[in-house]
Amino acid sequence: MENSQGKVGPVMKINLGCGDRYAEGWHNVDFAGSPHRKDEEVDLRTNALPWAAGSVELAYAGHVLEHLFIDEVLVLLAALHECMAPSGELMVVGPDVIVAQGMATAGTLDVTMDSLTNGGHRWHGDEHRWHCTTWAVEALLRAAGWHEVTRVGINAVPDIWPVADRRPQWQCAVSARP
Repeated sequence: MENSQGKVGPVMKINLGCGDRYAEGWHNVDFAGSPHRKDEEVDLRTNALPWAAGSVELAYAGHVLEHLFIDEVLVLLAALHECMAPSGELMVVGPDVIVAQGMATAGTLDVTMDSLTNGGHRWHGDEHRWHCTTWAVEALLRAAGWHEVTRVGINAVPDIWPVADRRPQWQCAVSARP
């Protein structure tokens, strides 16, 4: 259904940058060059998101923000803020390179630091553009106008969110409300 500006709505649950993590029951979006299954191709680097104001109840950004440049993250978060329902919520999950570095030093890291700092390079777009941390995600959300920005332990993320794997303790999780 399109509104008067030609934007699609209502979209209730959006999985942003779904990559190889298609979530059943969610509206899965990724960029046009992504080789993976998606419901819609959306350029997340633009402020022209295709959803009407107030139409998104839940938005999940799982391991996607670090694949954009910082200025693109700010544009996305501000544009997404406008699409959110007043009672909506955003959940951001990503690597926390500071936690990972501590785990690497302790010998408990289950992946390579290179993959966390630079990305997997498994397909075009699978490279990291900045070193994601919990603190940085919180700061970016606040700078983009989000409120009620809250750290959530990866194991405490509610089951409603399509988190691929809750075991890696090097992941950060931050929720925010408009």
